[in-house]
Amino acid sequence: MAILSSCWSPCIWTDSLKTGCRAIAFYTGAMSVVLMTFITFNMTGGDSTQLYNPLFEADVRSSMQTVGLLMLLYLLALIASAASLVVGLRKMTRGLMLPWLIGFGVAILFQFVFGIWLVYGYYIYLDATFYALIDWCWMAYNIYCWLVVYSQYQILKRCSHQILNCCGLE
Repeated sequence: MAILSSCWSPCIWTDSLKTGCRAIAFYTGAMSVVLMTFITFNMTGGDSTQLYNPLFEADVRSSMQTVGLLMLLYLLALIASAASLVVGLRKMTRGLMLPWLIGFGVAILFQFVFGIWLVYGYYIYLDATFYALIDWCWMAYNIYCWLVVYSQYQILKRCSHQILNCCGLE
């Protein structure tokens, strides 16, 4: 059973989950490009001393290069999974939606852990707590986006079971 029946958020308004999923795939790609630019800037010597920076406290000469490269590869994979999501919607193949559901779930988990790390490690600074709250608000929006795609996944699953039942293949 689908959790949601429409896609409504401050950025996306539509009664169709399928259209909402396409918009979410675009959002995923755009967000990934922005984060890749930010990470590349940090890796090439840009300012990484801000508390809200995911590469905060990384050594510019060693760990930042390694972690930054892994993050860039992950974001490229997320862009590829967003493209797979769009193809899966077009072909009505729910298996092509799974890479996005898993990859975006990892991003949500990272946001949660990063916010905890900010609060736990820098609770004495009020701005660190504020950044964690902002991060968690963004995480809540990302959870909603994940739920929209998961609901479309459930609809495709139900449709495929109905087709199989109709043909006597299940």
